[in-house]
Amino acid sequence: MVTKVMDCAACGQSFPSRNQLFKHLKELGHGVQTSDGNSNSTTDNSNKASIKERGNEAYFKYYLQQKIINTEDTDAANEQLWNDIYDTLRSPLPITYRIQESSWVGGDFSANLLSHVAKDELHQWTVGGHDGAPKTRITMTKDCHHFNKSKHESINRDNKLSSLLHALQELGATYRQELVSAIPPLVLWSCDSNEKDVRKSFIADLCAAPGSKSLQLLDLLHSMNNEKGGDANDIPNGLLVVNDSDRNRIITLCQRSRRVPRGPMLAINMDARYFPGIRRKSGYKQKYDKVLADVPCSGDGTSRKNKHVWTEWSIPQAMSLHKLQRKILRRGLELLRPGGLLVYSTCSLNPLENEAVVSSVIDDVGGTDKVKIVPLPTWLTSKFKAMKGLTTWLVPTSKYGKASKEFDMYECFTDVPAKLQSGKITPSMFPVASDLELKKQLSNCARFVPIKDSIDSGGFFVACLIRLQVGDLCEKQKTDKKKSGVDPKLDAHEPVKRAKVSNNDDTQMQTVIDTDASKAVSPKNELLRDGDWICEACKKLNFGRRDSPTCIGCKKRRPKTAGTEEKITRQPLLKAPCLQTELEPFLNFFGISSSNSVFQNVRVIRRKRERTFVLVSAPVAALSISEKWGAFRETGISVCTMSAIPSVEEDSANANHADITALFDEAVPILALHAKKRHIKIEPLLFRKALAQSILEDLKKETAETERIKTTLDIPLTPLCENEPWYESHDVALESGVFIASCTCPFKGDVGRFSFWCRRHAEGSITVETSSRVLAAMLVVVHTSVSFAAAADVLVEQPTTG
Repeated sequence: MVTKVMDCAACGQSFPSRNQLFKHLKELGHGVQTSDGNSNSTTDNSNKASIKERGNEAYFKYYLQQKIINTEDTDAANEQLWNDIYDTLRSPLPITYRIQESSWVGGDFSANLLSHVAKDELHQWTVGGHDGAPKTRITMTKDCHHFNKSKHESINRDNKLSSLLHALQELGATYRQELVSAIPPLVLWSCDSNEKDVRKSFIADLCAAPGSKSLQLLDLLHSMNNEKGGDANDIPNGLLVVNDSDRNRIITLCQRSRRVPRGPMLAINMDARYFPGIRRKSGYKQKYDKVLADVPCSGDGTSRKNKHVWTEWSIPQAMSLHKLQRKILRRGLELLRPGGLLVYSTCSLNPLENEAVVSSVIDDVGGTDKVKIVPLPTWLTSKFKAMKGLTTWLVPTSKYGKASKEFDMYECFTDVPAKLQSGKITPSMFPVASDLELKKQLSNCARFVPIKDSIDSGGFFVACLIRLQVGDLCEKQKTDKKKSGVDPKLDAHEPVKRAKVSNNDDTQMQTVIDTDASKAVSPKNELLRDGDWICEACKKLNFGRRDSPTCIGCKKRRPKTAGTEEKITRQPLLKAPCLQTELEPFLNFFGISSSNSVFQNVRVIRRKRERTFVLVSAPVAALSISEKWGAFRETGISVCTMSAIPSVEEDSANANHADITALFDEAVPILALHAKKRHIKIEPLLFRKALAQSILEDLKKETAETERIKTTLDIPLTPLCENEPWYESHDVALESGVFIASCTCPFKGDVGRFSFWCRRHAEGSITVETSSRVLAAMLVVVHTSVSFAAAADVLVEQPTTG
């Protein structure tokens, strides 16, 4: 099929050559938009050319040759459909927001408030909810030009919807996420039909940043907890390990996750190819029920929001990522328990990054007897008209579509010229011809593309794999001699000497094999990892990550390492269990029952002058890792800081006294749900007044945070403040110290929950300590809700109980 080479941006006429196009421009003076996205113009209007005029000839022709559009219609109909999809890929992408169902504000409240304010400006999607599958609600803007601003730009003050969306995202009630990006977490949940209780799922997100899918997985954990009879805001009995190789990106993810209940989350910073094998305190390796591998890719399915795709798209980029993607997928399969699921996804349409990666890795680990590709839910593929995965594809040269207009493609590796076989083209890029069952299962993969009246989004690829057998995935030796520095010919279970490295880091150790100790024999035939040791009495293998001086079998103490008299420094646990004498004063301070299930897994970080309480889920508490572990970033909900006590054996009179120095903003909503003391409930109008007065006071300070508030807050504060302080309108009969103020804001049958923490001083004045950004976001949402509710006469005053 001959494709358009050049289009006139003014009249849309097509020309097969550049010379004819320039002749046309010279005669009529029209602007031009080239196929590679560069604009040649003879008029000023050509600089305003729409993104619809962008394109790339090689991009169009490559996917036409690959036949990624494989409906049951004729080839001519599929070609025409690809033309329509290609036109859509050159159009602007609607802005979409996902409703965070487990947010402290409330998912139903946020969705209803948005619908009321937006009227006809938003279109709401509900994805899932069939046959017990979880649901995800997506709101899509019908006119993206109203929201064509980055998150760092000021909001449109004339548009209430824009302000409300910004505020809800600041509170964690909505998150900006593309529609197809929400599909992989839903697939990970919906395909797991054998899971008895999804609340107890152990999940790993290998390439998590910037975090939209991780927060969706966290949301699904909480949502399923609600469906099982619990509160969506309680701590689910699950584990979510989120990882990214980029330190700055994982820090950004941690900051975003603080807005939601993240008790089951553990954030680490590692290369996904070498995702660490975390152990439990019992010594066993932590295996995962679900793994999400949203791997780095060329991203050519994101052309609707990334204009540079048209100018920078090339085949070498996809080829260079193929090896990395294979290693990440392989590591993800190793982390799964038998029967566990892995979802492999990319925002690329290229089979070299999709089907080629999936099929070659499955073939390497032992074929379909060990790993199987399962079909995606029918309700999902039919709703979005997903294309089936390719069973055959072609591999191009690295010069495909460049200046020489070379469009050579190869069907098998033997067709590749010898000079190219040792370069970027590898056998793993081609279909596996020897395994017919694997070839058949590739059609269970799905490629999502924007189709009219179906899905108005970008391109995405999703494959769901299940691990079938126990044991190693292949017979290849896993240990690399060059990397480990250990000769594999040595006895695999000889005892380990640990000597300090010559640098100043006392936490680093090196492993030395003692070849003279022939008594240490273990029934397993594998190399010792750094820190593992063999008990001389019972011959049990003890894992170093248990961080225990006694044997897991006979409980005898670990002998001193031969050849060195220096004592090995033990690394403290990541979060030490909170002693009852430490936790009781905190619970009594807020009037929380000691039998409250939410506070059963509180961990404490002890420092010289203070202690920090962290609320985690039970599986996170069961992990055995060190706080000096370099990969660790954050975990759980930081609750408060308390002054350090002299000792844990202090007298009972002092044990009941809690000197809380500060609360964390992320913990205030959950404390507001359970605290019966040091907690006042106020009605929405007074709550709005408290927010306005506090923000107005903070704006007097010249800080970076207040400057951001000035550009985002679109509500006049002075009319809301009145004269007297807000706390004089409410009888706050509390002693000096910290306390919580909360408000329930009803709207059309749903209730939004808001809260902040304050400090009462000895002279009786009260200052609000919650972050000004959070206060400003709450003010926008509360003011919008109160205004609309008052107009509709649906506002119900709340009791002012202490």
